[in-house]
Amino acid sequence: MFDMQERRALYVYMRGLKQVNQLKKFGDIAYISNKMNYVSLYVNEDQVDELVDKLKKYRFVKTVKPSARPDINPDLDDQHDDVFFEAYDKEVSNQTPSDEQAKTEEE
Repeated sequence: MFDMQERRALYVYMRGLKQVNQLKKFGDIAYISNKMNYVSLYVNEDQVDELVDKLKKYRFVKTVKPSARPDINPDLDDQHDDVFFEAYDKEVSNQTPSDEQAKTEEE
């Protein structure tokens, strides 16, 4: 039936955008930034390494950065919001009233 293909975004920073059409043969162009001169290009996961090497050989390409999103674990099982708030509460409670007065006097 239908198998989902693993994909990854490549961010190709270019010297100019005249050669954007040449990038169409490598993958699907999702976004073109005129101001920052980069192209967001979606390619198959198994071709990422060889395409990065190929793209870097072009003169109009400055850098190629693969997206880190597939490598990030979306499940934060042991992390919860309370950890961040507890650290902030400890920091606030450790301040003495004289520290707060000194800060307001400096401003």
